[in-house]
Amino acid sequence: RRAGKLDDAPRLILISERQDPRAASHAGLNFCKGKLAQYQNDIVLAVNSYNLARKDAVFGVSALLALIEIYVNTDGDRFAAKAHDDEDDDDDDDDQGNEDSTYHQAYVSADALRVANALNNEISQFEHLIDPATTLRVKIVRAKLLLAKLEDKRNNCDQAMQMLIDILDEQKDYIPALLGMAQAFLIDGQHTKAKNALKRLTKLPFSHDFADDLEHGYLLLADMYVNKNKFDLAEDLCNRCLKFNLSCGRAWETMGHIREKEASYKDAAEMYEKAWLLEHETSAPIGFKLAFNYLKAKRFVEAIDICNKILLLYPDYPKIRHEILESAINALRP
Repeated sequence: RRAGKLDDAPRLILISERQDPRAASHAGLNFCKGKLAQYQNDIVLAVNSYNLARKDAVFGVSALLALIEIYVNTDGDRFAAKAHDDEDDDDDDDDQGNEDSTYHQAYVSADALRVANALNNEISQFEHLIDPATTLRVKIVRAKLLLAKLEDKRNNCDQAMQMLIDILDEQKDYIPALLGMAQAFLIDGQHTKAKNALKRLTKLPFSHDFADDLEHGYLLLADMYVNKNKFDLAEDLCNRCLKFNLSCGRAWETMGHIREKEASYKDAAEMYEKAWLLEHETSAPIGFKLAFNYLKAKRFVEAIDICNKILLLYPDYPKIRHEILESAINALRP
């Protein structure tokens, strides 16, 4: 994936399956199939594959953690940025409660949270087998589970922060904990503290062990920069993501958003097109943005094609039929 060769993975998995008639029940192979499906945005197949690996002594904890991430999206994608001004974000020490620049956490359904908590409880059966590095990762996921709870938000946020602070007291530059603190600060409305935590994260050397956490941190800080119209800083972070992960669709999406804000719709469409392909043409939000920028760039046929692909997968996807598809069709009429 990081080398941009994710398309080679299905062939390698098929070769592995042919080497052993009992491969279908092998936890390691099912974990790999789950990872591939997750990266290909096939969440149903990913969940099914991880479920086949989650009872295994070797791969069980990793499968359970991956399932929890899927159900509550603890990797940072839930944290979406909205900014309604372009004031410099370095002018205040703490912008808690600032209504002009708000961050929100996308809704996690009660059913998804219930399943995630049940999976979290399953981890306890493996605690005697977990190494120290995995133990820290489990603590991070449990802290983020607290952040996902809607009821008693303040108390849960405080508990999660304390868990993360305890980890940072032991390892002051533990990257997943820094990312978790930034997300907790965003939920708590302390945007400047979140930005400072992310800046601290970006100054740390790249580590393959924490590559995903670093990538999520780069992208979250890039989102904050975009919403302050600091496009150069945001684009530098996106390019850093692509340096370490050629399959990072979110980096292309963010750069597409920058071009869109600059009203450079042709360039934006090219960026969104790369993100769309890296998401295996299954992400409705990216597809919507791509179709919109095709429309603005007067590439009406391409806009219609993307709209039809999205509506085939998501027939009730809002706005796309009226705002983009019908507009593009009308533009082609003499």
